[in-house]
Amino acid sequence: MKNVNRITITEEKFKSLKEALKNLIAKKKDLGEHLEQARLNDVSEDTDSINAVVTELQKVEQRISEANDTLANAKVLKKSKCKSKIEMGSEVTVKVGKKSTKYTIVSDVEADPLENKISDTSPVGKALLGKKKGEKVNITVGENVVLYEITDIC
Repeated sequence: MKNVNRITITEEKFKSLKEALKNLIAKKKDLGEHLEQARLNDVSEDTDSINAVVTELQKVEQRISEANDTLANAKVLKKSKCKSKIEMGSEVTVKVGKKSTKYTIVSDVEADPLENKISDTSPVGKALLGKKKGEKVNITVGENVVLYEITDIC
């Protein structure tokens, strides 16, 4: 049996991937119809356009395959009540100096620094996992050591 690597994702990401897969399948169908129509026409003058469609179709098929693999191997985190320790899916408010920031701890697949979703394998995410409210953690960020104080977990 094949060794399966489970990917932990939130319910939100799971739903987003399912919607993206649905859209990709529709796009694949449209591209296939476009390609079939081009084959019925005189293609000698429009080979560049056909090649572009074939290339796009291959990219869409690759993305469908990747989305299917991710969904098949996904372990979905259920939104739960606030916990006493930081874990995957936790929303964590930390204070660095006088500034407070709220992060969500997610997997690499879901990490998005612009939305304050940090990976559990990033230096900050890794250091925060398992910690409790009120704890202070020194985390090496680049060449600096930064003191993070955990002010809330949910």
